[in-house]
Amino acid sequence: MRHILSILEREFLYAGLSKEDFQRVKKPVAEMNRRSLILFSILSGIFWIVGLIIYLLKTEYYGCRIVYIIALVNSTIPLLASLLWIKKDLKFLLPTLYFFDASLYAAGIGMALCQPDIRTVLMIAIVIIVPSGFIERTIVNMGIQALSIITLGVLGHFILKPEIFSFSLMNTIIFAVAGILIGHVINKARYQRYVYADSAEKLVEMQKNYNDDLKKEVASKTERITALHNQLIMGMAMMVEGRDNSTGGHIRRTSTAVQLLIEAIKEDDAFGLSDEFCNNIIKAAPMHDLGKITISDSILCKPGKFTPEEYEIMKTHAAQGAKILHNILAESEDVEFRAIAENVAHYHHEHYDGNGYPCKLKGEDIPLEARIMAVADVYDALVSRRTYKERYSFEKANEIILSEMGTHFDPKLEKYYKKARPKLEEYYSSELAD
Repeated sequence: MRHILSILEREFLYAGLSKEDFQRVKKPVAEMNRRSLILFSILSGIFWIVGLIIYLLKTEYYGCRIVYIIALVNSTIPLLASLLWIKKDLKFLLPTLYFFDASLYAAGIGMALCQPDIRTVLMIAIVIIVPSGFIERTIVNMGIQALSIITLGVLGHFILKPEIFSFSLMNTIIFAVAGILIGHVINKARYQRYVYADSAEKLVEMQKNYNDDLKKEVASKTERITALHNQLIMGMAMMVEGRDNSTGGHIRRTSTAVQLLIEAIKEDDAFGLSDEFCNNIIKAAPMHDLGKITISDSILCKPGKFTPEEYEIMKTHAAQGAKILHNILAESEDVEFRAIAENVAHYHHEHYDGNGYPCKLKGEDIPLEARIMAVADVYDALVSRRTYKERYSFEKANEIILSEMGTHFDPKLEKYYKKARPKLEEYYSSELAD
């Protein structure tokens, strides 16, 4: 018995939903019922206006005119309430619904008593009782409906003709029950639709959050893999530098030199460099001599100058470095970085006039990143001590760099080198201080 009562309570008090779901969607359903109330107030108002016009022309039903006027006023009140007070605060919805239901049933009773014929009974049932069933059903408005039926039954027993009374009561009860059932089904569907919509919205939100979390996780793992990848390449570059006795700290210093040149270029940026390009060339700079890993110690670690044969072998490090980077970065999704890293390694010894190596590229056929790297690489070689030479002064290094603009270096980089020169000298002064 308790189980049956629980089912009935859930069905009629909570529209067949759990109490939590019912409360969760109560507000949007209330807003929908407010709009329904506006519609029914307008329709009933039109009905009472038309009826009033008709009955103003018929003197035999004078009493019904009062019923129509009162009913029209009572239809206007819920309409105004729906447009004004209920819209601001939904707590006024249920009292207004109860008032609207009561006014409809009172008008029905009044019509039945002042116009006691079969036509009126059908009109009451169809126009008053059934529409009221489409508005939210609660224990209170069901009670109002039951009270109106009892009132009609008691008054009709004394006023109406027996055959009209029986027909009126029977149809009123039938349509009232139909109104209750139809209203319950409609409101249940409303609540369930909002529950499903809310659940679907939550599902979409959960999916979105899951996708966002997944993207973040993938991005985080990709970032860690990329960092690990870069550390591996940097480790290889450091290993090469560790073997080369003549270039200690070279990869660190040239990376900073490239960064200072890039900062100078970005001040007016005649090249139109993207931030991604600038970041990539700075990141690729330490890898420019990676190919030296393929050069034997007897040549790489040799003190003094190379023989012509040794120099030819040494020159192969540029192409070898590009090949190594191509293989290492083959699976990288960062295509632009991969290309820049390979170009920096492959072409940083090319000369603007075509007399460099390994491909004897000329002018702007040499990738811009390699042209920038060439300036930083030579500058570091000039101002640093090597096994085969002492460091040059900044003035001497500057003289050599400027003299080779247009032959060794891209002449368009001259003004940027000049802009960067004070910072380059400041940096190298601190780095190379004995």
